[in-house]
Amino acid sequence: MNQLVRWVQNKDEHADEISHVVTYYFMAQRVKLPPDGDVKAHREYVHKLTLLHEMLVYAMKAKQTTDLGYVEKLRASLAKFHEAYFGEAAESKR
Repeated sequence: MNQLVRWVQNKDEHADEISHVVTYYFMAQRVKLPPDGDVKAHREYVHKLTLLHEMLVYAMKAKQTTDLGYVEKLRASLAKFHEAYFGEAAESKR
């Protein structure tokens, strides 16, 4: 029983850490407001914010439940955000 409690506690801490990084690092510091009138930059900005919000929701759901489906959705959102944030340069570095 104690091991189960530790696993749940660890899962919750990881979800909190993901939420913290997404909110205070990416949303507050790294994803910048686009210049006024730049439609393409605005579209990319909204896309990145949408993916970050999706990651927050899936991290919250992973914390609230033990359904591994939310972990997979979180991983998929992270992969999409990685591609949106790093773009083609990320592909050439692998």
